[in-house]
Amino acid sequence: MLDNLNTTFEQSVLQGLLGDIGDGVILADIKENILYINKSAEEILEYSFDPETPVKFQDICQLVNLDTMEDFYSPIKRSIRQKCSVGLGRNIGIVRSDGPAYLSATCSPMRDKLGNIIGCSMIIRNINRIRNLEMKVEADQAYMRSVFEAARVGICSLNVNGELIDINESALDTMNGTLKESIGKRFGDAFDCTNCKPYGCGNSDKCCYCIVKNNLDAAIADDSYTNDFVVAMRSNRSDDPIWLQVFLSQVWQGSNKQLVLSMIDISKRKLREIELNAARKEAEAASTTKTQFLANMSHEIRTPINGMCGMINLTLRTPLTDEQRENLNSAKQCSEDLLRIINDILDYAKLENGKMEIEKIGLNLYQLLDRVCKLHSQVAEGKGLKFNYPSIEGLPQFIKGDPLRIRQILHNLLTNAIKFTMKGSISVECRVTEQGMRRMLEFSVTDTGIGMSEEEQSKLFKPFSQVDGSTTRRFGGTGLGLMIVKELVSAMAGDIVVQSKPDYGSKFIFWIPLIKAEKADTEMKDKSVYVNTERRFRPPPANVDGKPDDDIADFLKYCEDILNN
Repeated sequence: MLDNLNTTFEQSVLQGLLGDIGDGVILADIKENILYINKSAEEILEYSFDPETPVKFQDICQLVNLDTMEDFYSPIKRSIRQKCSVGLGRNIGIVRSDGPAYLSATCSPMRDKLGNIIGCSMIIRNINRIRNLEMKVEADQAYMRSVFEAARVGICSLNVNGELIDINESALDTMNGTLKESIGKRFGDAFDCTNCKPYGCGNSDKCCYCIVKNNLDAAIADDSYTNDFVVAMRSNRSDDPIWLQVFLSQVWQGSNKQLVLSMIDISKRKLREIELNAARKEAEAASTTKTQFLANMSHEIRTPINGMCGMINLTLRTPLTDEQRENLNSAKQCSEDLLRIINDILDYAKLENGKMEIEKIGLNLYQLLDRVCKLHSQVAEGKGLKFNYPSIEGLPQFIKGDPLRIRQILHNLLTNAIKFTMKGSISVECRVTEQGMRRMLEFSVTDTGIGMSEEEQSKLFKPFSQVDGSTTRRFGGTGLGLMIVKELVSAMAGDIVVQSKPDYGSKFIFWIPLIKAEKADTEMKDKSVYVNTERRFRPPPANVDGKPDDDIADFLKYCEDILNN
């Protein structure tokens, strides 16, 4: 048989059948002598076969384990000995001139007509590319596993039955469990959740309210479902609730869907939030108490100041020397300034406490502008300033709004304009404008005073704030006026801006919604000052010793009667 294989005819047949196939083909006799090698095998083994030169398989193909470089037992010898087909182990190959080459091979015994083994056939293939891909996949898997284990975020993988199939160390630390007791269990069972006792996760009466279970059920039913939520887990292993920020997503391995729960233990942050919330409520309560106290004190202080003003006015009506009258006028001015400061503080307290009420009644716009401008024009002209009245052309006579608060805004703006202007003029303007779909009433107060830089303008409209510290010493004031103006304009659904340059004056512009009215309604008076206007003069209430009564309410009424008579 072996002699027949060496004939030229049979060599030609083998060359024709096996010469051009992609896999390497090697034929050897029972003693491992090479009988035939095709072109692919020659390329793999880097060997040129010569039929005239005897050579053994081990001489041209020295198989080794490429990881350990240990020799590998000849597969041809093993196939002949075991009388069956054998292959190569993992990582088996040869060392070529261009580096290691991983091989796969199948060796099968060749038999004659009588069934006797006469040799062995071997099909080999260079699997470097496949093996490199396998090693890359293995490396990626090892890397992802190390990332999975090293992640500071707890990660759990669950199957479509809601059972844990993988879990990392961070999740085990959060659950205070072990891998052995967690794998194969439902999330609540692995967490030892108290809500699902004693029937198990998903079977207790309380489980229908469980956020985790409801989200897992939604993800099992919907392949596109993802969500993130916060849950407080109560475990038998811990006395305190464990707050978790949970992110639910889905991944696929072939046709198998897995649910991935990423968990962050936010118990410390939640505890801090609870403490901060309690501190905030306590601070708000303290602030409310402070504001209420401030409002009450403002009322209490304003009452005797009104009495002082009344008594000063009463005394000014009596015969006085020039020096006495000058002193009393100075005292009157001081008491009025003090009353104005107290009123600002009271308004600030009302705004802080949410007690400021804005009316919407019919008012005479022409009359309101005329009264405000007349009052301030006298002050401005007394200071040597020119006062420009607004034009009422194109303005509606009657509008709906809060006349008291509109006057207060204009009073504050005009008082500031006059206070900060040494020479030049003060101008008031009013016109109808449109902002989007709304018709607005625009008021502006312009002065030629000291002006402000952009940095100084940024400090406006803030409580107890002025453009610089010297302003208080030079011009006085609490720094509350513009803040109150800002809040009042906002309360009337309007807005206010300022345009200013140093030494070129300032222009304050504010807008309020324009709502026309048919007439002016009766305006509510400030009952703390204007009361009982129809009373005639009466002597002050007296005690048995003839002195005024100590009851501050009666004393105030007495002073108010004098002023209003």
